[in-house]
This record gives sequence, structure tokens and C-alpha cells, in this order.
Amino acid sequence: MAASLAASAAFLAGCLPPPPPPPDPVSPTGIGVVHAVGIHHVTFVDTTRSTSALDTFLGAPSRTIPTTIWYPATGADGATGTDLAPDRAHGPLPIVMFAHGYGVTPDFYNALLTQWAGAGYVVVAPTYPILSGQPAGPSDTVDWDATFTDTSFVLTQVLALGASSDPILGGTVDPQRIAVAGHSDGGAIAFGVGFQAWRQDPRVRAAIVMASDLGEVDGVYQANWRPLLHFLSDQDPYNPYDDSIAWDHAHLGIPAWTFGLVGAAHASPYRDPSDPHFGLVVTTTIDFLDATLKGHTERWDAMSAAIDANPSLAGAV
Repeated sequence: MAASLAASAAFLAGCLPPPPPPPDPVSPTGIGVVHAVGIHHVTFVDTTRSTSALDTFLGAPSRTIPTTIWYPATGADGATGTDLAPDRAHGPLPIVMFAHGYGVTPDFYNALLTQWAGAGYVVVAPTYPILSGQPAGPSDTVDWDATFTDTSFVLTQVLALGASSDPILGGTVDPQRIAVAGHSDGGAIAFGVGFQAWRQDPRVRAAIVMASDLGEVDGVYQANWRPLLHFLSDQDPYNPYDDSIAWDHAHLGIPAWTFGLVGAAHASPYRDPSDPHFGLVVTTTIDFLDATLKGHTERWDAMSAAIDANPSLAGAV
């Protein structure tokens, strides 16, 4: 049996595609600007892939993916509105692809995603068929593998609109500065798109994973020199805290940071401004994005310093 397992592992290793090369460094762009935030809704349809039947839903020959986009806009700092004029004066702007969790839609994370957009990022959040509960479900087994391709498909559509005369995205997005982020099941999607063989998208240069046990994510991890920021909550009933930390220590390549939130639940630190951890999550994720997408690598030190300054809320683990 041991010989058979060793042979299988060697065969799999021989079949793995090579990881994408590390992305080239980006030149520094402006940080610290607070923007108004526009919200734009668009629906993308992938006619090359189907949606599986589930419950009373009979399935479909295509995949319909409603997508919400939070983006820096012109207007008073802190203002929000639908389809506001984009702030092209500070662009083109980096993209953060965001993957939602089980049984929710991107609006569940509106508070966090608004903060990211206000800091100068175009946040693109697909609503995944089946995983979201639309048009059936929710399920994180039926069509699970399709969510990774959904993410890359939506990114391709957004980049095409960015290269067009689209009134919102045309000339707004930077195709060289792309990160992926997600919470819970969405964190697993982000991890796959960032780091897993046959799922990773080479256009992505960094990933943020929140409240997801990476050891339980199916697929083959490949270190590829892309930065990873991983948040775990120590009171999360879905992700065993100590086991999750141990997996990170044993497997993650550099550069990677794992931060544990003290006394934190599964979802509220990442979506609810009344949660005491929320502000720290906002600050540190923006620091991470400023370092990886805007070329300000000194913000990694600021990120770690913010964690160290709040030991009652979080720590490096």
C-alpha cells in the first residue's frame, strides 16, 4: 500500500502544471486617498458552460452570473451611490475579485467592500450560481468546481469592459494589478484561484482569505511566490482554529501571513462595522492591498504593526 501511494504521488507530481512565474513588481501609485464609492450591477453569461439541476431547478445550458462592482467614484469623500461617475483621475485602478460565502450574495459584505473601494480599489463580486442559493440551493458541492472558472470568467469580462468605452469600467481598471479575496467558502475559492493547480489564474498577484481552513480545501496547493494574507477566527465553529494554523505553518510558501482574531466569530469580523474586529480587518487588508497592488511594500510592516498594537483583538499565529 505504501509503495502504491508513493507511486501515485509521484505520478500526480509529474502531471502537475508548473506554477505561474512570480508577477513582475509594480511601480508605486497613490495611497491614502479617500474616494466616494459607486456601485454598479452587471450580469455576465457564460454560454460555454452549464448550470447543474438542483431541487426544482432543472438546470441551464449556460451560467448566469450577476455581478456587483464597488468602485472609486467622483464626489464627496464617503459618499455612495449607484452608477456614479468613476474616478478616472486616480486611475487606472487595481481590481480585487471578491468571492462570497455559502448561502449569501456579495451584498452581505457591503460594509467591507465599500471600504476597499473607498481606498482606491475596484471590487468585483460575482454571485455564484448554486453556492449563493440562486437559482437553487445553496450547495457547496453541486457545481463547486465551476466557481473557480466563474471567477476567472468574470475577471475576463471586466477587463474587456475596461478596454472598451463602457461608461463605468472603460479606462478605469488596471489589468496588471489584480488580487483575489474571499470569505468562508469564498475564501476557498480565492485560495484556489490564487494557488491551486488547474484553478489558479496567473493574472492574480495576491490573495486574501478570511475564515477558511485551507487544509480542508480540495485541490492541489502550489506555492507560487504570490503574497497571501489569511485571517482565522478563534471562535469559528466551522474551521478548527489550531488545525488551520498548523496547516498554514506546515504548507504555505512565502510570503504569507496568518493572523488570528481573538474572541471572533465566523462572519461578523469581516462584514459588520459594530464588531470590534472589523476596523482592524479593514485597516490590515487595505495595507496588504496597498503593498501588493499599489507597490507600497512598506505597508506590510504597517499591517503587522497594526496587529501587534491590538493584542486583545488579534495576533500573528
